Amino acid sequence: MNIRTRVEQVGDLPPGAAAALGIVFLLLIIGLVWALYRLPDHTKLRSPAARERAERRKASQKRQKKLRSRREALQRRASQR
Repeated sequence: MNIRTRVEQVGDLPPGAAAALGIVFLLLIIGLVWALYRLPDHTKLRSPAARERAERRKASQKRQKKLRSRREALQRRASQR
């Protein structure tokens, strides 16, 4: 059966049954959204050690970025001479 015949079958239902089917369908969608909303945040670091490593990594990346920009600036100056 294709979807068109399914839609026609739902259209042939009595109004009360069609309303009940619509409400069940809406509750199913609302339940799915609620379940997805209640999932734990996978981006949040749980352990203190992991948080500390992340902070050290961020500080290290910041230092490396400064060093890289300084090195590139010195190379640009050297190439202009």
